[in-house]
Amino acid sequence: MKTMKDVFAITQTKVGLMFALVVPVLFLVVWMTGYQGATERLDQLRVAVVADQGSADFYQQFKAESPFTVLQVNSTEAGLKQLDQGDVEMVLVADLTNEQRLTFHVNQANAEFANGILKQGAGQIVNQLNGDVPFTSDIIIEHHVSEFSTSMLPIILGFVIYIAVMTMGIQFNLVTQTLQKQHQKWSLFWSKQLLHGIVLVVVPLVMVTIAFLFSDSAASFLKVWGFQVLLTAACISVTQMNFAIFGPIAPLVNVALIPFQLMTVGNIVPPSMLAPFYQLLGQFLPVPNAVAGLTRLIYFDGDISKYAFNLVMILIVTLGVTLIVTAIRREQAHIVEVKQAS
Repeated sequence: MKTMKDVFAITQTKVGLMFALVVPVLFLVVWMTGYQGATERLDQLRVAVVADQGSADFYQQFKAESPFTVLQVNSTEAGLKQLDQGDVEMVLVADLTNEQRLTFHVNQANAEFANGILKQGAGQIVNQLNGDVPFTSDIIIEHHVSEFSTSMLPIILGFVIYIAVMTMGIQFNLVTQTLQKQHQKWSLFWSKQLLHGIVLVVVPLVMVTIAFLFSDSAASFLKVWGFQVLLTAACISVTQMNFAIFGPIAPLVNVALIPFQLMTVGNIVPPSMLAPFYQLLGQFLPVPNAVAGLTRLIYFDGDISKYAFNLVMILIVTLGVTLIVTAIRREQAHIVEVKQAS
């Protein structure tokens, strides 16, 4: 009993028990509440219709018949640009001059769930629109990726690095606890940042090199590597901030962010179809921004400025919080010296 009492007195024992209970409960609660009613939010899926003067009546009819949010664009190029930027999930081009042909464009970068619904909905809408002159339809998948390993690359590069730096942070925090009575807090802090710098140089380079050895990318090595460096820095800063704020229970907090990030990443269900609380949450987390940016880089070398900006802001804010918390924390090494002197 004494051994059991001593074991239970250690903080890490309580944290371990919390992991066993909280993590599965958290995954269940987050995923069930986030995905609940997703199929009822079809109106959140956006379809851009290329409508000119000759197809104004068709646009109004399609808008009335469609379960989706229907927007009007002036040209196919404008619609496909919005598709690449993620502003719409489908583009419909109606050729009503020579033949009654409808061409639906979906993006491989979209969530598979959304693409499946859109394809099914397109077929149903064509059947509803068919009148005396039946419509013919085509579905074109933009930026099609045939290799499955390449299609998985954005989620692998975007998510695995968070797990890696999260577990790294646990070990670095143990080192800090061991040495905090022997060294000044800022010496330990900047030593840790030096180690983070080494990780930033080595790990993204190794990851992207291996990725390019086994798969193709529309973007250059330097673009993908640079974005991966930014992602790694943001993940390090987020997990480090949690250790600065929450101390011994920080590993639990870092793990708690995983279900939120996996759900809002958008590769299963687009964020617009999630429960309202979760729809904007992904903008403030590193992994959803990373996967969205990497998908556009790897699939079609698209614009990632929005996602890079979000990662930079995450990095700046979390690093700033870490610096503030470190500054106001008591100096353990100084306290020991004062006690010895007295």
